[in-house]
Amino acid sequence: MISYIKGQIVKKGVDYLIIENNGIGYNINTSLNTLNKLSEGENTSVFTYMHVREDAILLYGFCTMEEIDMFKKLISVNGIGPKAGLAFLSTYEIDSLKVFILKEDVNAISKVPGVGKKTSQKVILDLKDKLGKLEDINNIKEIEGLSIEEAKTNNDFDDIAKVLMTLGFTQLEANKALENIDIIGKSENQIIKEALKNLNR
Repeated sequence: MISYIKGQIVKKGVDYLIIENNGIGYNINTSLNTLNKLSEGENTSVFTYMHVREDAILLYGFCTMEEIDMFKKLISVNGIGPKAGLAFLSTYEIDSLKVFILKEDVNAISKVPGVGKKTSQKVILDLKDKLGKLEDINNIKEIEGLSIEEAKTNNDFDDIAKVLMTLGFTQLEANKALENIDIIGKSENQIIKEALKNLNR
């Protein structure tokens, strides 16, 4: 098991990082929470989880222990695989997600792409007793005051434009591509994919 990889970020993709360590480039699937905190060219440590399938061995990585811990909890829920785990962590900040689970907010959890109400109820049932107490969350009052859309990690066009710029587009191109996209109810991955389609037209 690889616990973490330390090295230089040589590429940031829409949902992955490539980190070089001792001449080897590791492709690491990651969340937008992590992508938004890291930049190409910087040296960093990414905590990793190895997922073994019959046809592939995949690495998932996050820049904090808190995030990888939440990822492992999410994929322990029956019906939640690594891809869905990333969707959760790409839609909400970790503390917001914890609040929604602890408050049994099915509506908020169902906003995660690909997650319906039935799966949301499973997540609440399985994880509610594993996340501590509401009062233990430092910024609980601020989170409770946010709407679902405000709690999302992905509704700020400036952050999304920065991701597009790391992929080689100019600020002007990024802003133009995002101009007519409706972001409500969409993950940042979905928004970026729509923007990339606009840029390729």
